[in-house]
Amino acid sequence: MSTNIRYESILESISGGFFAMDANYRITYWNKAAESGTGMSSAEVLGHHVFDIFPNAQGALLGEKYRLAMETRTFQSFETAYRDDRFEKWYDVRIYPADDGLSVFFQDITEKKRDQRQKEIMVEISRAINGAHQLDDLCQRSAEVLAAFEEVPSRLVCVYLYDPRTNELRLVAPATLDIDFPADVVHQTVAADAPTCVARAAHTKAPVVSGRLEESTAGRLLQESVDTLHLRSVIAIPLLAQEELQGVFEVVTIRDPRFAGESVDIYRVVANDIAIGLSRKRLLNDLRLKNLELESQTEKTLQASDTLKKFLAMFSHELRSPLNSIIGFSDLLLADIQDMQPDKLQEYMKNIQTSGRHLQQILSDILDLSKIEAGQLELHVASYPSAYFEETVQSLLAAQMSAKQIQCRWNLDPELDELVVDQMRFKQILINLVSNAVKFSRDGGEIIVSSRRVGNDMVFAVKDFGFGIRPEELPGLFRPFRRAESGKTRNREGIGLGLAITKRLVELHGGTIWVESEWEKGTTVSFKVPLVVDATSERIMQAGMLLDALKRENWRKEGGEKPLALIVEDSPQAGDLLRLHIESAGYQVEVARNGSDAIDMAKRLHPSVITLDLILPGKDGWQVMKELKRHPLCKHIPIIIVSIVDEKNLGFSLGAVEYFVKPVNRDELVQALDRVHVLPSRERKQPTVLVIDDDRAATDLVQVILETEGYRVLKANEGSEGVTMAVREHPDVVLLDLLMPEMSGFAVAQQLRQIPATRAVPIIVLTSMDVDDDVQQQLNGAVSGVMSKSRFTKKDLLREITNIENARWP
Repeated sequence: MSTNIRYESILESISGGFFAMDANYRITYWNKAAESGTGMSSAEVLGHHVFDIFPNAQGALLGEKYRLAMETRTFQSFETAYRDDRFEKWYDVRIYPADDGLSVFFQDITEKKRDQRQKEIMVEISRAINGAHQLDDLCQRSAEVLAAFEEVPSRLVCVYLYDPRTNELRLVAPATLDIDFPADVVHQTVAADAPTCVARAAHTKAPVVSGRLEESTAGRLLQESVDTLHLRSVIAIPLLAQEELQGVFEVVTIRDPRFAGESVDIYRVVANDIAIGLSRKRLLNDLRLKNLELESQTEKTLQASDTLKKFLAMFSHELRSPLNSIIGFSDLLLADIQDMQPDKLQEYMKNIQTSGRHLQQILSDILDLSKIEAGQLELHVASYPSAYFEETVQSLLAAQMSAKQIQCRWNLDPELDELVVDQMRFKQILINLVSNAVKFSRDGGEIIVSSRRVGNDMVFAVKDFGFGIRPEELPGLFRPFRRAESGKTRNREGIGLGLAITKRLVELHGGTIWVESEWEKGTTVSFKVPLVVDATSERIMQAGMLLDALKRENWRKEGGEKPLALIVEDSPQAGDLLRLHIESAGYQVEVARNGSDAIDMAKRLHPSVITLDLILPGKDGWQVMKELKRHPLCKHIPIIIVSIVDEKNLGFSLGAVEYFVKPVNRDELVQALDRVHVLPSRERKQPTVLVIDDDRAATDLVQVILETEGYRVLKANEGSEGVTMAVREHPDVVLLDLLMPEMSGFAVAQQLRQIPATRAVPIIVLTSMDVDDDVQQQLNGAVSGVMSKSRFTKKDLLREITNIENARWP
């Protein structure tokens, strides 16, 4: 046997691959192990340039090693990977210089490397799962790990979360790109005939491999990157935890679809860990949310119980004290009135009167607070001179201030000479605050009451220089039945309802109240309410009386033609008075004397505004309003009710834009006429409001209010349905109740904030629940406004939506 034959026999028997190349890098020998390791026969490679056989090696480390060994005639050894569209292999390569070229030995170490890389990726996935705080964060970190494993940019790896309630996949990763994701990419319906790989993988709960890159997210949106990297196929792997679908991830790879099996096997193992992590995060999030709700309810229950105990103890004591005085002095009068001296008689009567008034104040405070909490206290807003409040408060508290020789100085902003507020309740606010300041002032001290305009608000402050309030008492100052320290002894006057009532009254005016105090140096209580002064466009918007964000049209017709007002009034005298008022505002006027005529004239004349009495012969005003609001030609005509019937809530719910109780003030009526010309803009699409509330009566009321103002209203009667509709319809505003069965408003708000398509949609909470600081903290800035369901009015609702619209469409 010749030497060459013996060497060839040895080379054919070794387990590793061997080939030789000449000085021109042309392959001259190719053993059987090389054939089996690469899948290429010797007939395919002999005589060919090595870089023709391994094109990917030319610009890589392997090609450099070939050149280095050839040019320097030195031995080279290293581990390298070879990837193309057919396979990925790892080799231990040894290059020996020969007289006529190079001899190359390579050992396939792919299995070892694959096991090593699989362990590495599992470690990285585990870190991503443990380090993520939210579901979205976990998905984004996992996408980065998968991208590094596949050696592609992270934007080419997409992770979708599955929502079983909507049967939709939601795109979560990549989190940010310099492109806008189309809605049909961000939200994909799971179905057998779905056009995308991820949706089909979700439906079948099995991996999907496709060579049609247009079926992938990256293929549709990042075609340039896909082409640059010569990517050939898309792999979609479902994320299953105990056979429950959690989501899907999608990877675009260089591999030909026919040779993607090895990648799929690895991704199955990775997907299992990601799915378990997602399932655990979801359970933890649900548990955390339930715990927050439970803690909130428990805290409220404890507070309610504590408040009730304090109330009963304090109420019984406060009632007994004046009652004992009344009964005691009454007994004395009954027994000795015949022989009693006049001065003694006067003293006893004065004590009875003082105790009676004290008892009256206690009962009045309790009734006020109960009315406010029940939503039964309505404001009757009108314009009053600020001097009226100064004179009234000074007069009512003169005796109290005189007893302690306290001076009250008023520094009111001249610009705020007229205040549009509820006269009785605003006076009550000032009396409570000034009275408190007197209580906590030292004898001979001073109190300063000031006002100023700040932007669109009026800010009032009551400052004393007395004992102050300890810092630890400030947080609970506005809670019912709380009384602060006064000097070195506790204040025993009243039952601690004054500031609680004041806070509620300020909030009813659409304002807020706060306290600043320094122990032993004094206290300043400040509050702000919306600025409501006159009927100009600017002030109307500031008051929030109608839709501020909707553009005000130029309602005077072309050529100077006056707009038409239809007066519906059966009384000739009342009709003539309204005619004078409305004509002075620049209108033409027509009068209908009964309901049937009113409907006929409205259809025929198309007036710019209608004033409507409720008590009419034949059809009453309620029936007239219902028919007008149902008729396509008349439903958008603004209606102002002018009647002796005081049913404002019903009037507003049926579509009235303003409501006056007779006798009507001319200026108020003219202001209302001006306001009705604030109409939905023709330049912008009809705004959409989604109402999520299990209380169907509440959703129906909101629908009536908003549809008459030009809004499109959608209704959902439970939380999951609301989330689905928000994702599908993309509303401009969401009105959300917090207390709902199955899925609470807290959970709805959190989900809407996690979904990219609804993350920016403003949320207004409309609830019967007391939204205190704890509840606000739970909402965690997820909402744009809060209204009480028990006491919101049409104006409140429109003002809240207006504030959001102004921010979105300046």
